[in-house]
Amino acid sequence: MHKFITRDGHTIKIDVDSGNHEIISLLTDTIPRLSYDEILDGELEKRLGSHKLGLIKTSSSDDVKQLIFSLAMFNTISKPPGF
Repeated sequence: MHKFITRDGHTIKIDVDSGNHEIISLLTDTIPRLSYDEILDGELEKRLGSHKLGLIKTSSSDDVKQLIFSLAMFNTISKPPGF
């Protein structure tokens, strides 16, 4: 498994054969330029073309951190009386 970080700070782990230096260098150049949402929308597959990837694992802890942060921001926003 090789670990890559997207442009917006999300971690993605991809199962790539260690001997395949071409695909590793391609992923190293491509993934930091893409956002997490772009990768989920299939932009990574478009850029890789005919190259095949193994298991792709996204970091669920990033999503949990984002949800907690969003909830904290929502709770700090002042609400009108009666709500």
